Amino acid sequence: MKILIITQHFPPEPGSASTRMFELSEHLVIQGHEVTVVTPFPNYPKGIIYDGYIGKLYMKKQEKGITVIRTFVCALPRRYKFFQGMLYYNSFMVTSIFGALTAGRHDIMYVYSPPYFLGISAWIIGKLFHIPFILEVNDLWPKSAIALGVLKNKYLIKIAEWVEKFIYKNAEKIFVYSRQIGQYIIDTGITDKKVEIHSLWTDTNLFQYQSDFNDLRIKHQWNDKFVAMYAGNIGAAQGLEYIIECAHLLKKNGKIIFVIVGDGIKKDALVKKRDGYGLKNVQFIPQQPKEAIPQFLSAADVLLIHLNKAPHRLGTIPAKLLDYMSCGRPILAAIEGETANLVEKSKCGLAVESQNPEAMAKAILTLYEDRKLREGLGANARNYAVSCFDKIKLLAELENRLYEVANN
Repeated sequence: MKILIITQHFPPEPGSASTRMFELSEHLVIQGHEVTVVTPFPNYPKGIIYDGYIGKLYMKKQEKGITVIRTFVCALPRRYKFFQGMLYYNSFMVTSIFGALTAGRHDIMYVYSPPYFLGISAWIIGKLFHIPFILEVNDLWPKSAIALGVLKNKYLIKIAEWVEKFIYKNAEKIFVYSRQIGQYIIDTGITDKKVEIHSLWTDTNLFQYQSDFNDLRIKHQWNDKFVAMYAGNIGAAQGLEYIIECAHLLKKNGKIIFVIVGDGIKKDALVKKRDGYGLKNVQFIPQQPKEAIPQFLSAADVLLIHLNKAPHRLGTIPAKLLDYMSCGRPILAAIEGETANLVEKSKCGLAVESQNPEAMAKAILTLYEDRKLREGLGANARNYAVSCFDKIKLLAELENRLYEVANN
């Protein structure tokens, strides 16, 4: 098959969307398919075009057998502001059409959302080339923007919701990873036959417990510490200020340290909050290469997940949860909905209320005081990840569905 993938994020950018689309592309190439990815010049998470790509409008090259077409995007720092975000997303919506046209006709398109504007690109390309497109929905928009108060104008809301339904209606299939996201789409009037659940995956070979972390713990002065670690994007949705509040509550315990690994638009604010409290038990580590993350996760005693409360996030399952589980470490998830259900079902950790530092502190003390509990939860986490979220198995299933849709 000839498969066209359109995605806002792709390596060398970090993050789950970038990783997911690369791993899908790589798998398809290995299986003998011809894959073209249309993506903007890398700029995430700071909104600044990476060195080596500045000043360019178009680039096409082979990357590990994948034809990667990069097109212009209006990348702006602090794009979490509404109109900056619209300029950013809509500029790529336009240039992605140009990039896809230069790629020529394919058998099927696969589009990653958010941003859902790429569904418009796919519809136009599909009409021009007479090919179907699959929309993978990982977050609900405009529902999220409305819930967060980013989108308030009632006329803009109506337009956004109309566009949302238009995209859902014109997609050949809609792939989601959680039942709640799928049900929301069905409730907009889309037939349930169009919506399919395809689980997130993790590389269980890369993300596994690594025992050679002593040098890492010595380097960062964790040797005699109980390390509660968060690794990933430091954005507004994550609400990591509550981890700082939790650390503040536990500051008198000299053995517990909180480590935040990564980068993002809220990092400076978190550092300022830590310093304002004068906390010595919170450590920030710069963003790490993907290959280095398993060792960091293995070096932790408990891994943290937090998302701010919002109705549209009840169906959210952060991809990092699967990586955490695959490394066989116990998890503390401060999040409601399907993530909490998964943590409880797999018995891989403790789930507490979001935005509740007192509950987080209590759970951390429970894990701190009970090593056997931590070991049991960690073993459960690894077993569940291998059984349900293995990358090779799930990518093969996804490949089969692409073939079936393309040949329907």
